[in-house]
Amino acid sequence: MSAALKNLTPYRRTLICLCAISVFWLSGLSGNLLHAQTPDARAVAFAVQQQLVKAIEKSEHSVVAISKIKTRKQQFQSRIPAPFGLDPNQDMNLSHNPQDLNFMPTEFGSGVIIPDPTPQNRVLVLTNYHLTQGGPVAGEKRIPENRIYVHTENRQGFYAAIIAADPRSDLAVLIPLGRLDGDYLRSLKPIQYGNAESVRKGQFVIALGNPYAIARDGSPSASWGIVSNFQRYPVPIFKNFLNQELAKKETIHHFGTLLQVDTHLDLGSSGGALLDLDGKLIGVTTSLAALEGYEKSAGYAIPLDPETRRIIQSLASGLEAEYGFLGITPNTVDRSEANRNVASIVNLKEPAYVQAGSVKQHSPAQQAGLLPSDLILSINGKELRNELDLMREVGKAGAGSEAKLQILRGKNPRELTLTVKLGKWPVADDEGIVQTRYRHPLWRGLRVDYPTARAKYTFSPFTYPPAVVVTHVAPDSPAQQAGLTEGTFIRLINDQPVQTPDAFYQEAQRASTSPVTLQLLDDRKIILPTSKQ
Repeated sequence: MSAALKNLTPYRRTLICLCAISVFWLSGLSGNLLHAQTPDARAVAFAVQQQLVKAIEKSEHSVVAISKIKTRKQQFQSRIPAPFGLDPNQDMNLSHNPQDLNFMPTEFGSGVIIPDPTPQNRVLVLTNYHLTQGGPVAGEKRIPENRIYVHTENRQGFYAAIIAADPRSDLAVLIPLGRLDGDYLRSLKPIQYGNAESVRKGQFVIALGNPYAIARDGSPSASWGIVSNFQRYPVPIFKNFLNQELAKKETIHHFGTLLQVDTHLDLGSSGGALLDLDGKLIGVTTSLAALEGYEKSAGYAIPLDPETRRIIQSLASGLEAEYGFLGITPNTVDRSEANRNVASIVNLKEPAYVQAGSVKQHSPAQQAGLLPSDLILSINGKELRNELDLMREVGKAGAGSEAKLQILRGKNPRELTLTVKLGKWPVADDEGIVQTRYRHPLWRGLRVDYPTARAKYTFSPFTYPPAVVVTHVAPDSPAQQAGLTEGTFIRLINDQPVQTPDAFYQEAQRASTSPVTLQLLDDRKIILPTSKQ
C-alpha cells in the first residue's frame, strides 16, 4: 500500500476501493451491455452510502454516552489525554452539571440500550466494565466513589447504577436510578441484535460511540470500515490463576475472542456499538487496547456471539457471569510430538494439537473419562489448535453446561466423543464482581458454590475437591451457630454427595423441614437445625 493511501481515512480508502472494483467490473463487459445494463462507479458508491445512512439512522437512538463523575473534585487523569488540546493540569472551571453543554467529564465512554431478558421491560444499558468501576450499585446505600450519568438523544439523560458487572468479559449492565418520565421512557428503544457468528473477514461494519466525550449532547459519532481479523489477543497472556495479582488482570479476551476492525476507535469509544450494514448490533467496541500501549489505529470489539449473549443475559438479570472449567493442565504440542503419543499411522496434519497433561482427580474432566496424554481435537464442534483455544471455548461455554469433547487416544488410536459437565472457572478478582441477585437463596443462613468458585479457596498445589464451598454465612443464622464459616467445603448432605450448587440445593430442599447432617471435606460432621437452637 502506498504512503498516500495509508494516510487516507478508512472511509476514503474504502470508497476508492469500491470505485476501483466498479471500474474493473464494468471494463470487463461488452460495450453494448456496459451502456445498457450496468451502473457506473458513482452509483455503486452512492448505494453503499445510502445503506450506511439507513443503518446509522436505525440504531443511533439506542447508543448513549456515559460520563463517570467523581464524588470529590479531581483533575483529569494523566493517562487519559484531555480532548481538544485542553491542559489537564489547568483548572478549567467547567460545569459539574452533566446536562450543561459546558460539562466535561474526566472519564467517559459509550453504551448501548439493550433488550430486557426479563418480562419487566426495564431500560438497560450495556457498556464496558472498566467504565463503571467505582460506580453506584443498584440497591446499595453506600456513597460510591463515582456517579454514572447516561446521556441520551435530545440532550436528555439520567443517573444510573450497576446491576451486574464482570471484569473477565469487561462487560457491565446499568439501570436508571429512579423513575423516568413516561414519554421519555418510551423513547428509549433497545437495539436489535445481529448475528456475530456469521461475520466474515472483509465485511463492512459501522461503529457508533462517544470519542473524547463529544457525544454528550446525545448524538453518537459514526465511523466505518471492515472486519480485519478474528480471535485477536490485544494484551499479554497471564496463565496462572493461583498467582493472584496476575490472575486479577486476566480476562476471557486474553484467550483470543476479539474482533479486529480498521475503524478508528478513539478514547471514549469503549462500550459503543459495532453494527452490520442492517444496523444490527454485532459487537461492543473497546479502545482499551490503546490504553495498553497497542497501536491506536487498530480497533477491537467484543463479538456478540451466543456465548457473549449468555454473559449479557446473566448480567442483565443481576447475576454473576460464570465461566466453564475442565480441571486439566492443557499443553500445546507440535505434530511430531502428537504423532509419538498416538501413532504415526494416524497421519496428523495440523501443525499443533492440544494435549491433556495432568487430569485432576474428581474434576469434570476426570468424571467424563478424559485421560492424561489424550489429544483434544475439538469442543462442541470447534476445532482446537492450542491450549488458549481450549481455555477460551471451555470458559465461554459456562459453568454447569455440557460440552462435547472429540479426542484421540492411545497408540492404537481411537477417536472418542466425551460429554463433560463443566465446573466453574475460579474468580480471582472477588471484589471486582458486581451482582445484585444470586442463583440460589440463602438456606439456613448459608450460600454455597462450585468448589473452584473463588481462587482464594483453592489449594496449592491445585486439587479439585469433591465438594461445594461455603461462600457466605449470614450473621446470627443457624449456619453460623453450627460453626460453619466462609471457605468451608461440604462433601455430603444427609450422606448424599454434593459437588455442584444445584445438587446441594436439591438435597437441601428434600430436608426443608428437618435438621440435616453435613459432612465436611475433613470428614467432620455438623448438624444443621432448621432454626436457631
